[in-house]
Amino acid sequence: MNIKKPQPIRMCISCRGRQLQSQLIRIKQDGNRLTRHDGVGRSLYLCHECIANEKKLRGLSKRLKQNQETLLQLLEELSKNG
Repeated sequence: MNIKKPQPIRMCISCRGRQLQSQLIRIKQDGNRLTRHDGVGRSLYLCHECIANEKKLRGLSKRLKQNQETLLQLLEELSKNG
């Protein structure tokens, strides 16, 4: 008997939408900079729709106290690498 294991659902911090964990980008704030989550510490998730939305990205950069261009570069790199 094959029993499927439930997939974890996580919430995007920008739009509060819930999606499968595998469909979201996972990052962490280490001091004043954002990095790819490395398995240590707390993390946050962003959906691809919020990354593409300039208005939401602007608000998110203020909320995370990040430069918008730097945040956009990091998120583009993470979305390419998976």
